[in-house]
Order: sequence, then structure tokens, then C-alpha cells
Amino acid sequence: MMNYNIHIITGLSGGGAEHLVLDLSQRAKEDQKKVVVISVTGLKAIEHKFTALGIPCHFLNIDSFSQLASGLTKAKRILAEYAQKPVVHCHMFHAVLVAILLKLSGSPIKIVFTLHNNSVSSSFRRIILFLSKPLRCKDVVFSDRGKKWYLKNSIVLPNGINLTKFKKGKEYPEKKPEVFKFLFLGSLTEQKNPLYVPEIAQKIKDRGIINFKIYFIGEGPLKSRLIEKIKQFNVQDHIELVGFRNDVPELLPDFHAQIMPSLWEGMPISILESGSVGLPVITTPVGSIPDFLTSETGYLASIADFHLAMISLMTNYNEAILKAKSFKQKVRSEFDIDKIYERHQALYASCE
Repeated sequence: MMNYNIHIITGLSGGGAEHLVLDLSQRAKEDQKKVVVISVTGLKAIEHKFTALGIPCHFLNIDSFSQLASGLTKAKRILAEYAQKPVVHCHMFHAVLVAILLKLSGSPIKIVFTLHNNSVSSSFRRIILFLSKPLRCKDVVFSDRGKKWYLKNSIVLPNGINLTKFKKGKEYPEKKPEVFKFLFLGSLTEQKNPLYVPEIAQKIKDRGIINFKIYFIGEGPLKSRLIEKIKQFNVQDHIELVGFRNDVPELLPDFHAQIMPSLWEGMPISILESGSVGLPVITTPVGSIPDFLTSETGYLASIADFHLAMISLMTNYNEAILKAKSFKQKVRSEFDIDKIYERHQALYASCE
């Protein structure tokens, strides 16, 4: 089996895909493999986490079309240090686009691709992925519902997390809190739907319930609009913007539930992280989420009924804790990064 792992990713922001690459890279390094991470853009939010583990990160700095040629030249130089026909795992669209261009220009790489979402909204991107199918070895999806006509030889391989980072958990039975602390953990982008949360808070207030607060951990381009929405719905007392944090594993047990009103998803890492410590989860049933989180282990709610799910949790918190306990057992038995890592290694070997 090969003694190297190469990951190309759009950027090193703080999302789930980036943390999966971090955990896979750390596990590979522990397995005495040579590891390199290549970022298409110059985003470096969690570069320090890779550096602390001794994992080199290279930045192609392709932030505009004019930087494409120089970025591809740099990528060729980096890849030349590895095997004659290296297997490269690309994460998200821009990463695989770079790999496709490298292959078309003569680079002898073998491409494994993970989209990290269950759908592509852009017709242009779908067509590019369809036409480039012969250039890729395998495409990774998180469940059968992630298989699409524009993906090639899809293999079902779920995300995983490093469970050693999430040791502290909630105690059982959990006492019903006086004030419920809900966690929104994710980037402030359209996909995660943060702008709807102030309206959710207002709907809960309209039911006469005021003993709750929603904490946003994350940054993103919708931050200023979110602040405006909070003022518009007059829920300043019920929402707090915490910003980006590096100590999420330590913070999770301090909350009473995670909320994820996403418009679309793949298989979000943050749900697995919450599940690993027994934190109840309320989410929309999008992407591959219903394949690993059910009404027996959490709360699946439409956007329109999301506030009702939150009220249900607050009304019967003991039931929420029992659901979370079942989900915790599932996460710890099925989504340990060690198991997921071994399956990735077998995948890479099959493409050599």
C-alpha cells in the first residue's frame, strides 16, 4: 500500500471538509505516511492545526482566473516530489477542477473526488463533472442518495471524526436547564441558512417562551446581514455571535442542543461531533443526514416547523437526552476516524 497521502482542497477555512482532511492527514502521519495538503486558494484559517502536527500545507493562491497558470505550475512542482503516478484526493469542486486541468496538461495523477455536498446547484459545474468523469478514478459519496449522474463509480464512504478530541460528554440524566443554550455551529453562508434563525427565535418568543439563547460559532459573508436580521426581529436578547473558535470540542458539552437549519448538505461533520458527546441535534432532513440521523436519535424538521422542534426539545428535554444517548452510541461505533481512514487507504490503493 502506498506510503503517501495527497489532499487538494479549496481552502483551509474551518468547515467540516477541512477538518476531515485534518483528521485523515493526522491519522496518515501516525501511520508513517508522507502527507501533503494543497489549498487551491489562500484561505489559512486552520493552517496552524496542520502545522502543529508537522503536516506541510501548500497554497496555490488561485483566487482569480489570472492566477490559474502560476497556481497549476506550482501544483505540478509539488506533485513531482511524489510517486510517478500519485493518487490525489480532491475535496470540493474547485479542488477537482484544478486536478482535472493538471491531468489534461499531462500530469499523470489519479483522481479521487469528494464533493462534500449531495447536490450541485450550478448547471455549468454539473456538466464539467459529467464530461470529466473519464479523468477520475472514483467519486466518494456519503450515502446512496448522494449518487448522481455526473459522478463516476461512486463509492459510499461516510465522514468520520477523531473521537479522542471529544472525550467530555453530557451526564445522564441531564437536569432540565433554566435557560436553554442552543448552538449554531457552522459558516455564515447561504447553505447553512443563518439568516432564518432570527425568525425562528421570534416564532418561539411568540409562543410565550423566552428561556432560550442561540449562540453562533462561526464566521462568514452573511455576518452583517445576520446582525441586521437580529435587529429586525428584535431578538438581540436571544442571539449571540461568538465568532470563530478553535476549542469547539471543549465547548460542546456546555450547550443543550445543536441546531442546523441548512438548505442543503452532504454529511456535516458538526453533527457527528455533537453526537459524540451526547448533545441533542435538531436539523433539516437534507443531504445524507436522514441516512445517519433519524427521529429515534435526533430531530428532523422542515424549515417551516423548525421552531416547533426546538419547542418540543425544551418541553421534554429528557426525551431529547435519550435520543442523543442513542446517537452517541451510533457515532462512536460507526464513525470513528480510524475506521474511516482504513477505508480511504483501501480506496487509494485501488486507484494505483
